[in-house]
Amino acid sequence: MKKAFTIGLATALTVLSAATPALARDKPSGDGFDGFGWSQPTCQTVGSDGSVTYAWNDGKKIAPTSKPVRPIVYTTGLVALDSPNQLLAMSNKQLLASNDAGCTWRVTGEVSGSQIELVAARGGRAYAWDRDGNLALTTPEGVTPLTAPAGDLIGLGVDRSNGDRLRVSDLEGQLYESQDGGRTWQPVGVPAWSPSNTRMSYTAVFDSHDLDHVVLGASDTGARVTFDGGRTWASAEGMTKPGDKVNVFSAAISPAAGNVVWAMGLNLAELDAGVPSGGRHIYRSDDGGRNFTPVVDQDRAVTIPNGPLLAPHPKDSDVLYFDFGTGWSSIGTDIYKYESRKNRVTINHNSYDRVTSIAFNPAQPNVMYLGVAEEV
Repeated sequence: MKKAFTIGLATALTVLSAATPALARDKPSGDGFDGFGWSQPTCQTVGSDGSVTYAWNDGKKIAPTSKPVRPIVYTTGLVALDSPNQLLAMSNKQLLASNDAGCTWRVTGEVSGSQIELVAARGGRAYAWDRDGNLALTTPEGVTPLTAPAGDLIGLGVDRSNGDRLRVSDLEGQLYESQDGGRTWQPVGVPAWSPSNTRMSYTAVFDSHDLDHVVLGASDTGARVTFDGGRTWASAEGMTKPGDKVNVFSAAISPAAGNVVWAMGLNLAELDAGVPSGGRHIYRSDDGGRNFTPVVDQDRAVTIPNGPLLAPHPKDSDVLYFDFGTGWSSIGTDIYKYESRKNRVTINHNSYDRVTSIAFNPAQPNVMYLGVAEEV
């Protein structure tokens, strides 16, 4: 099993200094998702209710907010749009918008549901969804409710080149497609699980460059993958040995390279055997999800909870960010950066109860936007 080395621990929450770089523009590269027209935030303090901020250098320096975040808040959705300098965030049920690269935020609407996530779409918009089947179209101007094709959702993907084309998965791994922005839906493919072999599904992640490519995380059997829009499904290899059971709670496909897939899994046999990692691993696949290798093990320095936030770097497929945070005893949050080329994990600590969503500035990905939680 490949073992990651752990280095570094930045202390406490650090305020951005007055030496913040001046406004920078990225060269035209196609669209706003690639950074065209985007600038870096230049504010020293973020004007918000405290639920959204930004950070430099992998979370070492975090901008203070004009108001402290108040409990109980979970900022579970956060995306950069293809419209320059515009972002959307979901803080509890409130939709927040910024049009100045994340320096100021305002409330623009309310979305039904809980633990609401956002997926950005071409055309200056994003789709909001939750696991209870709530669905809506969101823009910096407001919210338009939509009807989901199923009562339980585990993932939503949007075609990078066509913001009206999207797919979702239900608990059985049945995919549905809309070609009109979520107004009407049709099933595509077949369920990932047969009726006699239904598993508890935790997550479905879509390749935004190819919606036919989907990776499904589930209980006991690890992951399943399709490359033909759900017409056929294959079980991922490399997570289990004969007799093992692995729960895959979260996964992510690299936006920089669709063949790179990250997943967090819990090996129940290792947990029962009392191995040092507790059976908890971050896995990486280099073939789209057919085969996985454990690359980070839980140890004394790295805590891997069930279903951690996985945030692949938007331009470097060898880099993954994940985190662990808790409000218990004001422990705060560790943001981990794993670099596969160096087989190394670096850690930066902050005082937030949790970091529940991460987005990247499209022009300068070293600028990370953080959606935070306050539980105590």
